[in-house]
Amino acid sequence: MGLKENIQVVKQEISTEEQFLEGMIKGERFFKKNKNYIFSALALIVLGAGGYSINSIMIDQKLKASNEAYAIFLKDANNLAALETLKDKNPKLYMMFLFEEALKKGDVEALKKVALSQEDAIVSDLATYQLSQMDGNTTAQGALLSGMVFLHEGYALLKENKVDEARLKFAQIDVNSPLKQIAKNLEHYQGLK
Repeated sequence: MGLKENIQVVKQEISTEEQFLEGMIKGERFFKKNKNYIFSALALIVLGAGGYSINSIMIDQKLKASNEAYAIFLKDANNLAALETLKDKNPKLYMMFLFEEALKKGDVEALKKVALSQEDAIVSDLATYQLSQMDGNTTAQGALLSGMVFLHEGYALLKENKVDEARLKFAQIDVNSPLKQIAKNLEHYQGLK
């Protein structure tokens, strides 16, 4: 019996080695057959990682330069070079700065420039709203703050006891707007305390 068991053990070892060699041969065949694809995939991964790194570095440098320009401009408002750098490196921050300055000075032309800007939709919408409030012309509405304009108009109508007209303004506020509940409350109480 010892001899049979030894033969079985040897057969199992040979079988295991055959399977290992067979797996190696299959792996080698697969690699030879697909080595161009494998190398291409590796090259794309390396190039993608390199491109991502370079892009991140460029964005960081741009951000750093715009922040430095903004800090310089805040210290010295007459530094036009810093303002140009800010305009080139970070147009959104530049528009925000123009908006802030236009509000401080009441500059309608600068507000119009910011309102027409495509750089930042929120700042543009805020500028449009501010223009409509300055002019008393509430027909100029931004996409984001239109509910606020309708709420403001409706409240002004409630103050004048024009309840039906105020309800029409409140009805124009989007159903999903957080201002809708305020409009419902004003409509219910008709602006009275």
